[in-house]
Amino acid sequence: MAPTPTHKKNVRTVQSVRRLLWQEALLNWGIPLLLGGAIAVVAALGAFEVIAQATGIAILGWLLLLLMAFMTFRPALLGTTPFNRWTLTLGVSLFWIGITCTQLYFALFVGQEIAIETIGSEKMETALLLGQTGTVYDLVIAGSFVPLNGGVEGEAGYHLSLEREGQVIQALDGAFSAHRVRRRLGRRGSTTSLQLHDHVLHRVQSVGEGTYQLKFIHVDPQLQPALHVTLYRDVYPQKTFWVLDALLLIGAYLCEVAQTEREIPLVLMTATTLAALLIFHNLVIPPASYRHLIGAVMIAGIVGPLGGWTFRVVADAVRKRLGHR
Repeated sequence: MAPTPTHKKNVRTVQSVRRLLWQEALLNWGIPLLLGGAIAVVAALGAFEVIAQATGIAILGWLLLLLMAFMTFRPALLGTTPFNRWTLTLGVSLFWIGITCTQLYFALFVGQEIAIETIGSEKMETALLLGQTGTVYDLVIAGSFVPLNGGVEGEAGYHLSLEREGQVIQALDGAFSAHRVRRRLGRRGSTTSLQLHDHVLHRVQSVGEGTYQLKFIHVDPQLQPALHVTLYRDVYPQKTFWVLDALLLIGAYLCEVAQTEREIPLVLMTATTLAALLIFHNLVIPPASYRHLIGAVMIAGIVGPLGGWTFRVVADAVRKRLGHR
């Protein structure tokens, strides 16, 4: 006996209900659980040095950005959203993911290593070849403390000079530090660890193509007399990302205005993410470490919402003024 039309309709209804239940489960806890598990695995592999540090930071950062994007735009894409609003939100979310992930990549991998030198009391100067006027370089100075019987603790500085044809272009002063700090281990235990800051980043800008002399002036006696110098070509497109970040904030604001009935904080969350990326770029001293990523996220959690709130207040004022006109 052939199935009745009512039976076919019931089967389709059951299939639709199952599909909606799977979709709801995937969007409510499936994707966050998947991304959270991947973040935990990458963090564990990085902690045990199974993967390279730069690779671990990149993967961990991208996973965090994807999780942040999912949490930001998921409420705006669900429900009975009109097609035009849904399209706007989807476009902004894809632009959001592309800009933030690309920005993290540039902060990690684009610096090109130019030279590695050693300078100190035995080698008083070294030559550095810089490019055309306006080219920006990252000059990383690394050193180590003289080992003492009581251990290493305190601060010590150095003084270098970047010159060209006998003229001082830039004075390079920096300080290293080593401090003992207590860290808690659970509720009852604690331990003492050494917090070491043994490298400093200097931004150097070329005033003309040619050879420059990096000269050794002074180093405190607490430090080893030799300093290690690494020169990187800084090709981070800062101005381009400023423009793209501004467009992304405007897009998030338009999506938030279109979703006024839901009160989704798209601007605050977008501003916090962009603040974390900006802080990470300026905080990183090559090579980047997990500490830089964690520090950028913690600082952005404080300053990001404040910046987003300020942007939204200004944007509201501009929108009202344009609407009045």
